[in-house]
Amino acid sequence: MLKLSRYLLILSIGLVTACGQSFIVETKLDIPQPVSTQLPLRMAVFYDHELREFVYTENNEDRMNWAISIGPSQIQLFDLILPAMFTTINRIEDLSNAEEQNYDAIIIPEIKDIQFALPYETRSKVHETWIKYAIHVQQPDGVEITTMNVIGYGKSPNKTSIQFLLDEKKGLLYATNQAFRDVAANIIISFQSNPDIQQWLATKPVH
Repeated sequence: MLKLSRYLLILSIGLVTACGQSFIVETKLDIPQPVSTQLPLRMAVFYDHELREFVYTENNEDRMNWAISIGPSQIQLFDLILPAMFTTINRIEDLSNAEEQNYDAIIIPEIKDIQFALPYETRSKVHETWIKYAIHVQQPDGVEITTMNVIGYGKSPNKTSIQFLLDEKKGLLYATNQAFRDVAANIIISFQSNPDIQQWLATKPVH
């Protein structure tokens, strides 16, 4: 089982408030890529438009004109995680000719849900983030091997500082960082333990 010795993620996140103010935090990821855990497979990954451009939006009495962009961060996350899992991983832009490229399989991440909770909503001292993905793994001809449902959860430190509790930027950033870290570990664990993947690997000359 792969252990992540260190993981630094500063999420690229934009929040548009009711008064038109916005903020952007640049993304930086640092994930170790242990060679010993890599499977000798020639894999591809396909990112659809929704994943690349995903923006969480909400507009109600409590959360007016929220627009939180996580699309670029998701791509960077998968671009760092997948090379740690496989000896070869290429990004492809078109699924129609994937069969011609002699890949062992194609990974297609799909974001299913993302939720945020603020301290005043839960009467707690933390910000929380939940992210759910469906990780589709299919053969180059489009036949599905499996779909793994992966959930990541993160929360900010249990701080008593009023400034921290009221700082939506800092709290949501920290919680989402932790959720992505959880997603990264769970993707690797899920791929290693998924019965469909194990059955498929048994048919590949990789052992």
